[in-house]
Amino acid sequence: MKEMTVKIVGLTTTDEEQIKKITKEDYELNGGHSANICYTQKSYDEILAEPKEKTILRATGNKKNKHHSVFGHDNIELYFEGIPKIIAMLINNEKEYNTSEKSGRYTTMFGSEKENELYNKWKNIFIDEIKKEYPNEVYLTDKMITKKAMENSRYLLSVFMRTKMKYTTSFRQLNYLYDFTCKMIDEETNNPLKQELKPYLEEFRDTLLSTGFITDGIREYRNRSFSLIQDDNTFDDQFGRCYSVNYDSSFPALADLQRHRSLDYSLSLKEERDFYVPKIIRAKSDLVREWKEDLNSVSTFPQGLLVNVNETGKYEDFIMKMFERLCTAAQLEVCDITRETLDKYIKSLEISKLKSDKKILEEMKKYTIGARCTFPEFECPERCMFVRGITLRRKI
Repeated sequence: MKEMTVKIVGLTTTDEEQIKKITKEDYELNGGHSANICYTQKSYDEILAEPKEKTILRATGNKKNKHHSVFGHDNIELYFEGIPKIIAMLINNEKEYNTSEKSGRYTTMFGSEKENELYNKWKNIFIDEIKKEYPNEVYLTDKMITKKAMENSRYLLSVFMRTKMKYTTSFRQLNYLYDFTCKMIDEETNNPLKQELKPYLEEFRDTLLSTGFITDGIREYRNRSFSLIQDDNTFDDQFGRCYSVNYDSSFPALADLQRHRSLDYSLSLKEERDFYVPKIIRAKSDLVREWKEDLNSVSTFPQGLLVNVNETGKYEDFIMKMFERLCTAAQLEVCDITRETLDKYIKSLEISKLKSDKKILEEMKKYTIGARCTFPEFECPERCMFVRGITLRRKI
């Protein structure tokens, strides 16, 4: 057998003139060429030299017999402006993507006129409360305090708030997203969130069509649809080699959590309407009352609305999640959710009689001291030295 070799046969380009020349037929042809690798003794150069008509015929056959993986080699980079936050969350939950999205933690976010007014009001309140709680904390510079204040103020903005993002996915997956969108538009539902989402989905469907890369025949055929919003996603908590856990979460926390793509996430609406209250104001009943009144006044679905989240995955991937989320730099709500899940995991393993669970328990105990900088395998590149952050007792 020949020694291993490699040949670069495709590259993503950001050259605008090159982009103008690429059509969906080019991607269909590449799918046909890719399929031929499976069926022929020919070299790749010989495959590329075959008549175009033959390649298109094969690509059409692959669409018909639902062998769609051959259309997954070509990636498309999309830059969305004005995309609703909830739709960004929908497509970010489908795993086959890379995304760079405007951050609500590092930049000012904008909603309706009323939302903007309340956002700025609470941004100033949070700045004052942080300075009162941590008057001499070196880690909390003025810049960091403003960032933490913005992180909390965004809870007041609607989940339909417009944002911007770069989103890269395959030719195949882009067509699946289009199919998921059409299915959700056509779905008969009494779910209030799904109902309010429909006009935005219609806009998103038309936006995807405008790319010129939506093609007939590449549609999801395995009864899949958008996985994020469920009518009922509550299951009994289970912890072992694999786990499933339910907890309350705001939309920004879930948006952060779902970006850890080794785990599965879904949400459902709670029967009683309630909101996430930032820790920095929880001890002050007057501010808590005012916070909830303001959240209730802005929209039906503010980002601070609590929803039921189901998280499912393997214990190794949960450990990997802790390496990212148990940190002073992480969003506080996400950090708290992760630590609370760890505590549930440990308690469940401690009462289990399974030998394999005892092995997992010993592994999990390594991560119970504090933030990730206390983990035996982790070396922090930039230590914060914020004691209440390291011990997971911070309020901001």
